[in-house]
Amino acid sequence: MPIVKDVTSKVQLSQACNKYAELGSQYGVVDKQDANIEQYVTKKALDALCWVIAKEEAAIRKDTIGQASSILKKVFGAVAK
Repeated sequence: MPIVKDVTSKVQLSQACNKYAELGSQYGVVDKQDANIEQYVTKKALDALCWVIAKEEAAIRKDTIGQASSILKKVFGAVAK
């Protein structure tokens, strides 16, 4: 979360967004857990990462041999360079 906090503070986004999100959470428009921009962005980034991992896992389960050799080529190809 420190990276997200650094980036949002540089553009002064976090202060304004957190201010209005807090007001929104008081009126029930925004979930309390989503009222902090740093936490919200971090949560969404982790959700996206988990989605990518799940997609890759599904591809591996569908074609175990093909995906395994593809992964090995990526790993050992990167090592060989």
